[in-house]
Amino acid sequence: MIHVIGDSHSSNSISGWKHCENIVSHHIGPVLCYTFGKEILTKCNISNFDIKNNDIIIFAFGEIDCRCHIHKHITQAMSYNIIIDEIVDNYVNAIKINILNSKLKFKHICIYNVVPPVQKYNTYENKEYPYLGSDEDRKQYVLYFNKMLKKKCNENKWIFFDIYNKYTDKFGYLNKELSDGNVHINNGVYIQEFIINTLM
Repeated sequence: MIHVIGDSHSSNSISGWKHCENIVSHHIGPVLCYTFGKEILTKCNISNFDIKNNDIIIFAFGEIDCRCHIHKHITQAMSYNIIIDEIVDNYVNAIKINILNSKLKFKHICIYNVVPPVQKYNTYENKEYPYLGSDEDRKQYVLYFNKMLKKKCNENKWIFFDIYNKYTDKFGYLNKELSDGNVHINNGVYIQEFIINTLM
């Protein structure tokens, strides 16, 4: 089985995972990657889920951070790169602690890319989770976040579940035709393709 763990981008009811086979969603709510990295087992303990040896796990956090968290913490002394580096370091540490604590052997350990950002002018904005920074700002946050996730996956011999470019439009934002009209991927065709080509 394939277990996807994280925010709404892990949900098989509102995201593209619903079109994929053998997916078990563990949607723990609108949780920041920052929060998971800080609270670790308190916020997400995979031992509480029905996961078995030789299953595949995919962690899916970070989109909310890039949409409405990172920008408000940028100062002259604190660039978005520094903020993201800390978030990603803590995220990876939280994953390692979860894996160690579970005492399970996984077929694959994966981190899902942060999905492409949307353009504010043509996308509904949830006022509780607003679009902070310009569209271009948020695109840069996502691109750097994914760069660091890929680096950490390589260092730990995990798989970076990278379908980012499959879901961008010509301007580098989330392709509306493949989205739910909001911030989620809806059409899971390229998610399933990655699973077949890389995880199986």
